[in-house]
Amino acid sequence: MTETLGQADFGTRAVAGVQRFFAFLGKAGFGIFLVAAAIFTLFAATFIGLMLAIAAVFLTFARPRRRKGQPPKGDGQTLEARRTADGWVIEL
Repeated sequence: MTETLGQADFGTRAVAGVQRFFAFLGKAGFGIFLVAAAIFTLFAATFIGLMLAIAAVFLTFARPRRRKGQPPKGDGQTLEARRTADGWVIEL
């Protein structure tokens, strides 16, 4: 025996419409989440890059500068080294 379905009534079409709407809303919401995550990642990477650049500039200025012409501090002792079969030997 063959059965055919009649026209869907209003209730069935309304439920199907609501299901399609929420399915679309779910897909759109996930897409919006992906775009927001990408934008947040872009801003976070930019902020971290700027902080590293600022730190590099401050470290450049904080480095102690040595004046040319001044002898290095210390007792002025020079170490002598000679090569042996076992390696290098340093003599005072």
